[in-house]
Amino acid sequence: MNYNDIRKYFKELLWVNLHPFMKLLNRVLTNKISAQTFRSGLNYQLLLSFRGNMNFIAIDFETAHANHPCEIGLTRVVNAEIIESKSWLIKPACFPYMNPWNQKVHGISSADVSRALTFEELWSELKPWFDDSILVAHNAAFDMRVLRATLAYYDLAVPSAEYFCSVSLSRIAWKQLPSHSLGTVCEFHDIRFHHHRAGDDAEACARITLKAFETVAEAILEDGLKRMGVALKKL
Repeated sequence: MNYNDIRKYFKELLWVNLHPFMKLLNRVLTNKISAQTFRSGLNYQLLLSFRGNMNFIAIDFETAHANHPCEIGLTRVVNAEIIESKSWLIKPACFPYMNPWNQKVHGISSADVSRALTFEELWSELKPWFDDSILVAHNAAFDMRVLRATLAYYDLAVPSAEYFCSVSLSRIAWKQLPSHSLGTVCEFHDIRFHHHRAGDDAEACARITLKAFETVAEAILEDGLKRMGVALKKL
């Protein structure tokens, strides 16, 4: 490694560590957050810099009917940063039937999924997201039920994973809200997204999960859950 390589390395290292602080400072200077919120956020970023372990996968399903998914969205968070978001249309097991009420909610039609892969065909691509991961979903009971039912339908092994629910976090973090639906919590935080599409919902879930942990200034996921009294469950 020559001098220029070493210089470039330390420059990138400095940027990675300073970037979150600069984003916080910019929000204060543009009056988007108060000085008190800045101090709380600064403490949180310092914790992340020295001992951060805020890693999880946010998941969302849209369903064609009952527990038959027609779309899945996944967002990967590493050290409290969203690094990847993806979504896939799924040809549901009930194809070509699409429950009219479900279609009205998410807008996905039979024609939209006619050439999509089935969940079984997608599983080799999806499985690495789940193996030995911690999952979060907004109303996790629904999404985990769909996941378990779909794995069982195709006789696929349940991956080794744990999960928690972002609704539970939001009820503790923002008790003043009249509702803790994804739409209401995102509106409160000015998070704009295309509601009821799996990719957008998964990323929105990830964002409010991070904001919930900021309220208790915890940089390690398990510590944050313990502090908020939310349990990890086995998939």
